[in-house]
Amino acid sequence: MDLILELLRYISRQPKGAVLVFLPGWDTISKLHNMMKDDSVLASRNYLVIPLHSMMPTASQREVFDTPPEGVRKIVLATNIAETSITIDDVVYVIDGGRIKMKNYDKEANLVTLLPEWVTLANARQRRGRAGRVQDGVCYHLYTRARESMMDDYPLPEIQRTRLEEIILHIKILKLGSMRPFLSRIMMPPDTSVVEISLQMLQAINALDREENLTPLGFHLARLPMDPLTGRMLLMGAIFSCIAPVLTVAASLNFKDPFVTPMGKQRLVDETKRKISKGMRSDHLLLVKVYEGWEKACHYRDERNYCWDNFLSSSILNQLKNMRRQFMGLLHDHKFVNTRDPNGAEVNRNSENVALVRAIITAGLYPNVARIMPMKGKPKPNKPLKIRTAQERSVTLHPKSVNETEREFDYPWLMYREKIKSSKVFIHDSSMVPNYPLLFFGEKLNYNPSEGVINVDGFVRVRSSQHVAHLVQSLRNELDQLLEFKISHPGITRWDRNSKEGILLHTIVDLISSERGTSQDSYYSDSDDQDDDGF
Repeated sequence: MDLILELLRYISRQPKGAVLVFLPGWDTISKLHNMMKDDSVLASRNYLVIPLHSMMPTASQREVFDTPPEGVRKIVLATNIAETSITIDDVVYVIDGGRIKMKNYDKEANLVTLLPEWVTLANARQRRGRAGRVQDGVCYHLYTRARESMMDDYPLPEIQRTRLEEIILHIKILKLGSMRPFLSRIMMPPDTSVVEISLQMLQAINALDREENLTPLGFHLARLPMDPLTGRMLLMGAIFSCIAPVLTVAASLNFKDPFVTPMGKQRLVDETKRKISKGMRSDHLLLVKVYEGWEKACHYRDERNYCWDNFLSSSILNQLKNMRRQFMGLLHDHKFVNTRDPNGAEVNRNSENVALVRAIITAGLYPNVARIMPMKGKPKPNKPLKIRTAQERSVTLHPKSVNETEREFDYPWLMYREKIKSSKVFIHDSSMVPNYPLLFFGEKLNYNPSEGVINVDGFVRVRSSQHVAHLVQSLRNELDQLLEFKISHPGITRWDRNSKEGILLHTIVDLISSERGTSQDSYYSDSDDQDDDGF
């Protein structure tokens, strides 16, 4: 970073022209921006510094394309988004830091990584090509010839660095043959162990049967333009008639959340999120509340003020609106709903039931469960939470999460979409959930009467009396049968209490809605991997 700063000082003495600096991510952009603000040369009014990142407001990023006033040099700090996605005509000088952050899948750890790595020769050529689009330019590559000689020619194709669940479902629905032979014949085949992990995941959520054939659920998931977990969440939202909030969560998880972060305003953005969430302890329900507030603001023609006051992107919210309509149309085409209106009354009879919406989020995100370990003594504001998953003994809530500053939780479970390894293993989005959603929407239940524990998957274990366990097991069996029928025979859910379907669903919704947080009072030992939480 010091070398880049010195190079910027050197360029400041060269003929006029904008500067484009390639950096790995938001953290390095912020760090360099702060260093420039404190620099005696670069902090003057003769320099217009513009961070270019998806977290920045659209209005701020439009400045990238504007010509600065006479005597002012524009300096753009960007990630690899500036390699191909945009062209800045007045760039004369390019500084290539030589590093890039790419999402990769670590098959050994079974998680996504987002770590700095060296660029490929293809990346370097693209960056060099950004210099001097309309006049002669200069590109400074901040790595040695020896390093360059060891660089790969091109980035790995996506099929070799991601999970394969979506691809497998598409191959299955197109009837292209047995999975392993088909994937082994493509030009750059994925690792066989990743194929196995993805197949196991699809079987765990009942999208494939034991012979790896599509189930009715898998058939519907393959026809939805999203990952299988989010697709399952949508189907459950339709069946349980709480589709509007679930559409919002699904759209955001498949695109991006609508919050933007002006440079230097991170604390204000975090405070705004916490103020809106008001103790919901859920990044997903925060999205629902923000979107509903935006719809109301649009109705009263106050969209601009609403977005400005809450650090929201109007363009992202409009994209989420379009995606919600698209998803709703697909559900209608597949006969899971009887209207294309995301806000229709019949398909949203339970949308105000926050506990149920949490349960449907659980149904969609399972098996992505993390557990908050109880603290000894009174919670301390500055003491980080101890959180673990089935795979990791320690994970960290991302600073952007509304749960990151929380220290008291009614329930010990957090559902999350994705954990990513960067400087630590981070959970980026999370929702606190109680026991019943995991019991009704997790894996098959197994009750151990000698321990008094309902075992969901070896990681999720819930203390229970034998009477309650048998009741839950009976309801779960009936629910599984009903959901299997509803998936195989799509149609509007019958909520009248005179039907068997209505009686069962009302009973389950009532149980989910009535659960109160007591599980944090249960015992726990750091040395015991099999401790349990009760009702």
